[in-house]
Amino acid sequence: MVGSPADDAYGDIDAQIREAQERADRSGAWAAQVQQLTGRGTALRGGVTVEVDQGGTVVRLGISDAAAAHGGQMVAQAVLQANTAAQQDLRRRVEESTSAMFGAGSPTTAAVVVDEVARHTPAAGGEPTEPPGPARGGSW
Repeated sequence: MVGSPADDAYGDIDAQIREAQERADRSGAWAAQVQQLTGRGTALRGGVTVEVDQGGTVVRLGISDAAAAHGGQMVAQAVLQANTAAQQDLRRRVEESTSAMFGAGSPTTAAVVVDEVARHTPAAGGEPTEPPGPARGGSW
């Protein structure tokens, strides 16, 4: 006798437990990797750069001297544009990573991208606004 049906059932259960543990390990590694993702955006021909973390918080802001010469109003608008682009980049990167891990149309991907990331990156929902006309007043 090769084995009883009970032995086969226990073997199936053991295999399912191993698979579940492997999925949990991969998911944990994926979650740690996603938490490290950032998004980057630029405006004014690269003169303004913004980097946002997973929570949508600006973690780096760069303004070149050439960009600053455009004046405060133009730079302020460019910072907002670069921030929007950075949030859009972050969403794209999280969606790519999540889709690779769980599948493009999976409920998990939707939950992570739509519910979690979208909540922290509200500016990514809209298109970057156009810069204002020429700056009025002095430069800073």
